[in-house]
Amino acid sequence: MIMAIKLGCFTRPWNDYSWEEFLQGTARANYDLVGTMRMGGEWIIGPDTAAKVAKQRREEVEAAGLAPSTCLISLPLEDGAKASEKALCGFIDAASAFGAEYLLSCGTKRGPHEDLYYDTMAACCDYAQEKGVMLTLKPHGGITDTGADLVYAVDRIDHESFGIYYDPGNIVHYRGLNPINELRVCAEFVVAMCIKDSLGEKEGVNILPGTGVVSFESVFEELFDVGFDGPCIVECLGGETLDEVNAAAAETHNFLSELTG
Repeated sequence: MIMAIKLGCFTRPWNDYSWEEFLQGTARANYDLVGTMRMGGEWIIGPDTAAKVAKQRREEVEAAGLAPSTCLISLPLEDGAKASEKALCGFIDAASAFGAEYLLSCGTKRGPHEDLYYDTMAACCDYAQEKGVMLTLKPHGGITDTGADLVYAVDRIDHESFGIYYDPGNIVHYRGLNPINELRVCAEFVVAMCIKDSLGEKEGVNILPGTGVVSFESVFEELFDVGFDGPCIVECLGGETLDEVNAAAAETHNFLSELTG
């Protein structure tokens, strides 16, 4: 059964342009949702973003006819547990004021910070739940190479406010794995998805979705089989100029709408 899915864009494709141009391009391409990362090296919604600023950003999003969805995060694991928990709580506070439902983490490299990553996320799940925000983890190499790695994270953190933000392009990019096979392992835990394609292992991901090796039709079939109805936020589009990025956003919206109903 095809289900209606809300679509959105992350700021990443508009990184060389302004926040206002991002909102305009996303709205004109008929998306519903907004996801924030860094723009020009600065967090749009970060651990030190004041509530007043986050609320202003939310008003700007809503004025464009859009809604906040997801905020990317980064944890200073090298600085220890106290600093990492403080940063994550800062992200949670800012995301809550912004109106985002999800915080998106990328895990960490394999090595000495693995346990601290899991412990930090687990320690802050209750606080995130109180603030109405879900903590999530996406495939990004390191401790998130495979579907089994993602399931391990879910089991290790063991909280209803923690889930998987699937990224099929990264499954290909980091290890050259089949994103459908890896999704089958973890699909029941997927709460949202980054829309990103890939040209192959260690190859480009900054391309128009649907032009790489990811079969998005198969991805959605697997997700719909487990009742997925979460947001799908476009992370990469390709394009050099603002006009090219905006045109790619519109083309991708049409592409995804056909697949998701």
